[in-house]
Amino acid sequence: MLIAFLGDSLTEGWPGAAFFPLLERRVARHALLNRGRAGDTVSTLLARLRRDGLAPVDAAFVWVGVNDALADARDAPRPQRAHGPPTRPTRLAADYEALLRWTEARARRIVVVLPLVLEAEGTPWEERAAETAATMAAVAARRGIRRIVDLRPGFAAASREGRGPFTIDGVHFTETGAEVVADALAAVVDELTDAGA
Repeated sequence: MLIAFLGDSLTEGWPGAAFFPLLERRVARHALLNRGRAGDTVSTLLARLRRDGLAPVDAAFVWVGVNDALADARDAPRPQRAHGPPTRPTRLAADYEALLRWTEARARRIVVVLPLVLEAEGTPWEERAAETAATMAAVAARRGIRRIVDLRPGFAAASREGRGPFTIDGVHFTETGAEVVADALAAVVDELTDAGA
């Protein structure tokens, strides 16, 4: 399968450790395309994809949203500014729907990966990320997308095993965090393969 990964710095793989090379090794029989760019929000990702295009793919993983959640949060765990203004909830839903619709025209299957902030329990950052994830999950479900990936259970299990820390700043991954992501996404790729994508 040819699988595109559309997203922000977490997909691009910096700052911090990159999950993408680890995932490529885990699913080596598939061709993976990294279309992540640091700082992207939903709207700037969509604008970039519209400008640059995307050839048809068997599947696309869409993982964006943390910059939307944290764009105007004071003291948010992000070493760089997002490539756009803060995103309001109604605008976020409309932009995300447009992004998914654009992607559906180019990918046979779509996997939505929900944004998250780690190691920031009880903070406004965690709350904003959870609200953003809930909006995105609702939009994806409304569009009939069945594969919606919440990485939090995988991180919780890894934490119970004594692994961690998972991020360098609450958002960007350490080597351990990248391993957890690669394991989780490899399992989803295997599901797509078993289902014939």
